[in-house]
Amino acid sequence: MPNLRSLFVVPAALLLAASSLAARVYVMSSGNPDHDNTVVSSLTAAGHVPVVGVEYWQFDGSVSLAGYDAVFLQANYNWGVGDMPTAGQNQLLNYINAGGGMVTSEWTLWKCAFGSFQDLSAAFSSTPTLSFNGDDEHYFQSFDPDPTINSGLPQVFFVDGDNVAGGETNINATPVGAKIFYLSLKTGMYIGLTGMDIGNGRVAQFSQTVGERFMNHPSGFRLLGNTVEWVSRGAGTVQLNPTSFTLRLGRVDAGLVGDLADLDGSALRVCKFIVPNQQVAPITVELDGTSSVANPSQMIFRTYGRMSASGLFSQTLDLYDWNLGIFSPTTFVTSNTNTTYRFASLIADAPVGRFIDGQNRVRARYRIRQTGPAGTPFWCFDLDQAIWLVRP
Repeated sequence: MPNLRSLFVVPAALLLAASSLAARVYVMSSGNPDHDNTVVSSLTAAGHVPVVGVEYWQFDGSVSLAGYDAVFLQANYNWGVGDMPTAGQNQLLNYINAGGGMVTSEWTLWKCAFGSFQDLSAAFSSTPTLSFNGDDEHYFQSFDPDPTINSGLPQVFFVDGDNVAGGETNINATPVGAKIFYLSLKTGMYIGLTGMDIGNGRVAQFSQTVGERFMNHPSGFRLLGNTVEWVSRGAGTVQLNPTSFTLRLGRVDAGLVGDLADLDGSALRVCKFIVPNQQVAPITVELDGTSSVANPSQMIFRTYGRMSASGLFSQTLDLYDWNLGIFSPTTFVTSNTNTTYRFASLIADAPVGRFIDGQNRVRARYRIRQTGPAGTPFWCFDLDQAIWLVRP
């Protein structure tokens, strides 16, 4: 596991993606702001509600976990700082036994084998070991299937990894009662993700450091979101897929509305066509769907797309305000987009009910503009996924 070499810090990136249920998550800070921002983006995009708190070595039993469905315990960038105070470890044990969830990433387990987290080790679903590797790519193979953990993922897939004084712990054993959800295949036949019930709660353990590259990979982001959902036993958010789209500006070059439901590489491609003036976005598409939740407390609209050509472009997301009868002039978000697939999301502000009409219809819009030089005047935008996440 980690030696005293320098930590390699990966720049943060915006990551957003899919999960069907949500949880309020207390995120123990990694000590790296860029990494923590990626955790927040990733879990928010998955429909969860993350809050970054203290670092693990500062968790001393005085932090309230009331109202949280799960804790994400990180010991990656700050792995070498020290141990969690005994009072904090006992608080976590009590929290889990009372029904809370916990997800850990490395180097938590390695530190346990080295002598830390001794009281909390009763809530670890993998057996501690000092064996580790420096892989920057992780291969997962489903072992003990679970519908929540495996949701939206193939049986075998790879995820980009992160070198945080090492890449992953070589887990080769689990305690009695633990489930092995995934094997890790690149460096021998090790264990990639485990989980188990502890009292009334649940815990799950990644063998990987779960850094920016991991969370910015569609499968890694999805697996993290699914795992948080599993330990919290599904705290309540529902995914809504678009049922139709209306092309306001642009030309459909390929794809159908059904291509927007999943992260599967099948995209709706809309290209720049006739532009009536310079004030409008050359690509403007409205999406409609139906909500199974009539009075949500939270709504997120999320997309996953990329440009077909290099250059400077922006994407704006809007929600339709049914009370005003127009797209909300105050609820929108604009972000840059390029030839790499990126996630973007818009969180509805209160009152959320104005974005659902009496027939439970929801409507959103995405607009693509050129903001600087482009490699070609004939550019397109590929949208692989566009969904709403609503929470009762």
